[in-house]
Amino acid sequence: MTLPEVSVLLVSWNTCAETRACLDSLPRAATDGLRYEVIVVDNGSRDGSPDMLAAHPNVLLLRNERNLGFAAAVNQAYARARGDMILLLNSDVRLWPGALTALAGFLRERPDVAGVAPLYLNPDGSVQQHYMRLPTFRSLVALATTLRYLPGFRRPWREHLMGGADLSRQGQVEQPSASCLLLRRAVLDPAEVFDERFPLYFNDVLLARNLRLAGHRLWMTPDAVVTHTLGASTRLLGSAVRSKFRLDGLIRYAEVTQPRWRLRTLQALVLVDWLVRRALRWRGQLGLRDLWAVVQGDVGPLPDGDGRSWSVMLSGVPWLAGAHRQHALARELAVGRRVLFVDPPGRRPRWAFIVSQVAPSLWHAVPPTVVPFGRLLPPLNWINRRVAAALVRRWLDRRPGSRRILWIDEDLAAPTAGRLGEDLLVYDAVDLDWTFTHRWNRPHLRSALRKAVGAADLVLASSSALPRWLPSSRRPPVIVPNGCDPERFVAEGPLDEWITQLADPRLVYAGAIDSRAFDAELLAAVARLRPDWTFLLVGPSTRTGRAPLAGLPNVHLRGPVDFDEMPAVLRACDAGLIPYRVGGRIDYVHPKKLYEYLAVGKPVAATPLPSLIPMAGLVHLGSGPQGFVRAIEEALDSRHCPAALARRRAAAACNSWSARGEQIRGLLEGLERTGP
Repeated sequence: MTLPEVSVLLVSWNTCAETRACLDSLPRAATDGLRYEVIVVDNGSRDGSPDMLAAHPNVLLLRNERNLGFAAAVNQAYARARGDMILLLNSDVRLWPGALTALAGFLRERPDVAGVAPLYLNPDGSVQQHYMRLPTFRSLVALATTLRYLPGFRRPWREHLMGGADLSRQGQVEQPSASCLLLRRAVLDPAEVFDERFPLYFNDVLLARNLRLAGHRLWMTPDAVVTHTLGASTRLLGSAVRSKFRLDGLIRYAEVTQPRWRLRTLQALVLVDWLVRRALRWRGQLGLRDLWAVVQGDVGPLPDGDGRSWSVMLSGVPWLAGAHRQHALARELAVGRRVLFVDPPGRRPRWAFIVSQVAPSLWHAVPPTVVPFGRLLPPLNWINRRVAAALVRRWLDRRPGSRRILWIDEDLAAPTAGRLGEDLLVYDAVDLDWTFTHRWNRPHLRSALRKAVGAADLVLASSSALPRWLPSSRRPPVIVPNGCDPERFVAEGPLDEWITQLADPRLVYAGAIDSRAFDAELLAAVARLRPDWTFLLVGPSTRTGRAPLAGLPNVHLRGPVDFDEMPAVLRACDAGLIPYRVGGRIDYVHPKKLYEYLAVGKPVAATPLPSLIPMAGLVHLGSGPQGFVRAIEEALDSRHCPAALARRRAAAACNSWSARGEQIRGLLEGLERTGP
């Protein structure tokens, strides 16, 4: 078997499209019969890269279950290499026609040269400065701190970066990038290419230094040209993780190459630089804890292969509060991306920041409540939200993703906007929060609403009647009504035994029995007009909400029912009711219970809420006691009609939470493509 002249070593980590383009460029780069082999190590990618590589012709694929780091993966490929020349190649490099042949020809013609790099171009065609001198102690300090801007360090920094170097001619380069570097196998250690103490950064710097100390020289030639996207994999790490591993590599390099006193000096200067930045309120990428860990040499594990984006949901409803719109949408957003659901601050002080995983791509965070009464006093709310934002951001920075979307459904979360390093902000208008509080507190909440809507790149509204109540936004709000889970609310199944003991027809209302939305006076009047009907009210109640219903023998208050028991409750009844007040500040709602009624096949009688009027053919609407009685009669008449039952079930299926999730995912994907 004829051995290859060149072994191409490539590491893949969540760059499927870039890796494919890189591999596709190789045949055109190897002209004049140059024999080469391609060995690809996939470091636990989750973007489809392993399957693409397995199907690619002439590729030897080595799969890792987790991210072992760039250095270890290169060494893994090197152990399988057979060529006399080794090409280190990044997945975001595309070789121009004849480039590999030109590099190999250069080494054949120059036996005194240990390795050669090409001319790097940016995707826009401009020259990419990807060559450096080996760092001195002064340039290491300049790279690690803001001292680079001061006399005594500015010149070493610029000399290290080789600013203004003439790249139009062949020449020696102390440290060319290993993004595309052809090396003679004879000058390398037989066991490894890179020192694995440097998993991501500065491994190529140490390699170049060791070669130079051994008397070998590296060159570059403009006769070979490549296009380099630059950082296709590392950008998935997120800026904080990149900063952490880059600084770790720099300090480890100093540990290997510098006297001990210089290493300690560098570590001290890094810490002092952080303190000065913080005192001047200059934003840095690392918190003190991460910085101290890096200085101590404890950088932590390598990031896993999950480069999916994050959606951070700052909800007004705690995760454990039950099955609300926020919970359903969190589960839907977790399809294809990762979701962190963050509870609102509590009423009582709590100090711990607790994050737990509740589903494969869904996490639940309970932030601390530094001060109580934040809902009532803006300064206290500001403190709680800023503390929560800092903790959430630090947690996210350790789990980077391609994008970060901030999702707010509570006005009081507006102070967190811009504090999480988010790329996009979504405001989900579920309710008008300011209508839930005392009059003296409404200006505070209305101001928070204006800030949240004004900062949002996308505004969603749970009802078609809600946008007229919202402040102006950069884009018109998109209507995403509430939905249901048709697989949970099915017509077939057990019935609630307690309800079946009541006289029929049984009419159910599921929701809060209060004086804000629920029209207790209307229902009491209907119950008096039709004493032969049984009214079942399921949900929490207030004293003012219950008062008009007192003494009515055909009205039964069941109290709150667990969400898992709700389908059995609805099945045991003959029709669902939505007796909401019309004409006030609550009539913007699109009741979630509507689709749950329809999913179990129950006809619905409701007051003419603006969001329900377009559904008059499916929902029976009526105003006033007499009108509502007629609506209920119409609903009861249609309860056994097969065609009507099919329409109700079909409407519920079309308005499922999965349908809402598909709509929202499409909106987010479009927004990610076009930008804020």
